Amino acid sequence: MARQSKNTAEDEFDERNSDDIQALRLSSLMIGLAASRVPMPTATIRSLYYPGLDEQAFFKKFQRDRKMLSTCGVAVVESGRNASGELWAIDAQATFAQAQELTRQDAAFIDVAGMPLANDPAFPYRDELTLALAKINRRYNAVVTRRDAAGGKAWDSTLADLLDALQARHPIDVRYQPKDAAEKDYCLALYGSFGFREQTYFVACEYDRGSRTIATAPRTYRLDRFRKVRAVASRTYTIPEDFCISDFVRLPFQMGEATLRASFSPLGVAGQDAYLRAPGVTELAARGYATEGGTIQDVPVANEQVAAAWSIDAGVVPTGPESLVQAYCGILLAAIDCQPQSLDPWLAAGKAHASNAHPRRRGRKGGVLEARQLSALIGSLDEEGATISANVVAQRLGCTIAHAKHLLSLLIDASDEESLNRLPLATDDDMSEAVLLFNTIAGRPIRLTLTESVALIAALLLAGVEPQDPLFQKLSQSLSAAIGDAPTVASLVVARQEPSSPKALPTCADAITNRRVISFGYTSTTGQRSRRLVKPSSISHRDGQWYLEGYDLSRSAMRNFRIDRMKDVAIAKDHANVPEVAPDGAPQRTINFVLLDQALADALPWNQTSFTPLTSGATLVSCPYFGGTWLPRRLAACGGAIAIDDADMCKLVRQYAKSALQA
Repeated sequence: MARQSKNTAEDEFDERNSDDIQALRLSSLMIGLAASRVPMPTATIRSLYYPGLDEQAFFKKFQRDRKMLSTCGVAVVESGRNASGELWAIDAQATFAQAQELTRQDAAFIDVAGMPLANDPAFPYRDELTLALAKINRRYNAVVTRRDAAGGKAWDSTLADLLDALQARHPIDVRYQPKDAAEKDYCLALYGSFGFREQTYFVACEYDRGSRTIATAPRTYRLDRFRKVRAVASRTYTIPEDFCISDFVRLPFQMGEATLRASFSPLGVAGQDAYLRAPGVTELAARGYATEGGTIQDVPVANEQVAAAWSIDAGVVPTGPESLVQAYCGILLAAIDCQPQSLDPWLAAGKAHASNAHPRRRGRKGGVLEARQLSALIGSLDEEGATISANVVAQRLGCTIAHAKHLLSLLIDASDEESLNRLPLATDDDMSEAVLLFNTIAGRPIRLTLTESVALIAALLLAGVEPQDPLFQKLSQSLSAAIGDAPTVASLVVARQEPSSPKALPTCADAITNRRVISFGYTSTTGQRSRRLVKPSSISHRDGQWYLEGYDLSRSAMRNFRIDRMKDVAIAKDHANVPEVAPDGAPQRTINFVLLDQALADALPWNQTSFTPLTSGATLVSCPYFGGTWLPRRLAACGGAIAIDDADMCKLVRQYAKSALQA
């Protein structure tokens, strides 16, 4: 370690904007109040942290900063008065976690189980969950899980505004862009949120500000169509006790007003087991649709063409009405004609700009996000030798290395005007790592905020942790009192998209954390049973299902497994000699194609797939292919609305379409 402080005149990290200055002031105030053994007088706070401001300007800025610190989980309260005025201190019980209640193994499991949802673009609380995990797992010198970087822009401030309003029950004034219609201004009362097919949705009613009443029945609004959002802090509303977000979760073909009622049967059923394995049967049954004689009946449909495509991908056949059956057959007939074709005509026009006519706000919202990230890092510095690696910070927060180093530079500089309270950190010249030189009472783990707690509740429930599990009790005691109301909170946050969560998930998470091999029985989509030995590498969550990726020892290759199809999962013994780094897990090949109908991008679950808009209005899609039938089936569901240049894949698409028509 080369230095304890930096030469601000010569250092590349010296360039700071107004957001950085705000975050630096908030962090400095947090450290100073946490390190002070007695309450600070108002005059001292003013001179140390707000020099040059007159009394009125100081008071306004200090009160705003107190509110911002509360969004970090830090409660600054008036603790008394002396002859010169108020005394201020951090409310230790409301701010600092009782870290001893949560073991390192508990924290690692929560991190492994939660990070897939932090990476899920459909999970409404993904950003809040990232910050919650940053506080829970306080190890920043090694990586177990990582958040996918989004060009340093993982934070969505519009989503944050909506979630804050939902938690506070404040109505919001919004400008919203309905599909195929002009923008419209609403005042909405948000009731809940859910995710589906990489999209986030909010359920809300229109709110009459004059009468302070709910004016309409609940409707569904899509996150990416919100243009402007502003909370009405002077108003509040109550969510009905009988409201449940599950009642509003729809399949892709049900988005909108229902125009017909359909019935579906599994494709090529050969016994009850095969019937239960059909993905479409699972999705429809989970929503409570009636089954009679092997046929699921009376399913509402808003978009007939999307319903036909969904049927092909989900392994079910529409049996009525006749118009839906014809649409289903028409798509398959078009897929039978699938031939390889060059993608050049679509690519020649170039890629569309990432921004559009109504750019969404992404990135930092003032300095508050930086302050929240810094509060998690400060909370990890609770013992001598505690180390923060910029590389680990970048992977855990989903930001760039440059931003992670920038955070470390702010930690180094966080202090008052007289440098009375500063974290005793040493760092190297390029800010790649910082080490706490000796213990300080300023570095203590911070409790979760309400929105972070809600994010964690939803993530743990989706991961199969039951509300009565001791882990919830530990979290309630150590990190957040809001955890105690898990079932109620979850009913407003996110609906489970599967009948039950996989019991094997904790064992898989434990194996990843401790780099162990697991053994389990596995049933494939075709019903074939086998016994596997796998060294897990990652867990993911897509469209209501959990997946495990790992190195299959018996097949000497990387494989993906659906966790709910794994049975008798256990840590395997006598496999300590498995290499720390498994052989290359790259897919067999990458399939590139052009999707001509954008609606299909939302209608079908595209696993680990990247989308690039083209100026022609089409979308370039790049998809890893490990083998199997899932991708040919999905491409067959696109019918003629697709262009593929891979001859082998075209052949597989034709084969699947023919077999589906003949079944």
